[in-house]
Amino acid sequence: MGDSIRTVFNNAGNLMENGASKSSSKEEEEPLSIPDLVGRAIAERNGGLGSLLLAGSTHYVYSGTDEGTQLAEALNIPFHQGDIWSVGREITSKDDYYVLAYYSAAENGPVSKHAVSSPGWNWRVKSSGEISTQSGEHISVPARYYVYDPVTGKQITSGYYSSQKTATLVYAPGAGKEYTIR
Repeated sequence: MGDSIRTVFNNAGNLMENGASKSSSKEEEEPLSIPDLVGRAIAERNGGLGSLLLAGSTHYVYSGTDEGTQLAEALNIPFHQGDIWSVGREITSKDDYYVLAYYSAAENGPVSKHAVSSPGWNWRVKSSGEISTQSGEHISVPARYYVYDPVTGKQITSGYYSSQKTATLVYAPGAGKEYTIR
């Protein structure tokens, strides 16, 4: 009888260990998407969000800037070569939310197929999200947006900026000729 009880407990222990290892390996197999990583960072109040967490007013961080590079590294977000993005916190008298705008080079190809290098094109953006300079033709690129609750980090909504499923291509503030989107 004693041997039978030991066998039952050993089998139960082995089953529990196998179940736990399968559960943890399943989590490792399913990497989070970039929008999911941003939501998780918001929910965890990740200090890598820096000025966005502390913003008392609307503030954006853009790809192609030093602040953008620091943000991506601090949050361990694997933006890919050619991706263009902005992460912002919108605070108004009515609203408070985070937003990610994201152009995926893997899905849409290099931005050069949309962008122009004409000296007459000069669209620039400020950290407040406002377009500061608008000269030359408006350039749109395929991009999605994701809106997050500032406390839980859960996506409130996602979609496209326009019916054409595009966002505006602009130059990042202070970055010379680095493209970003808004």
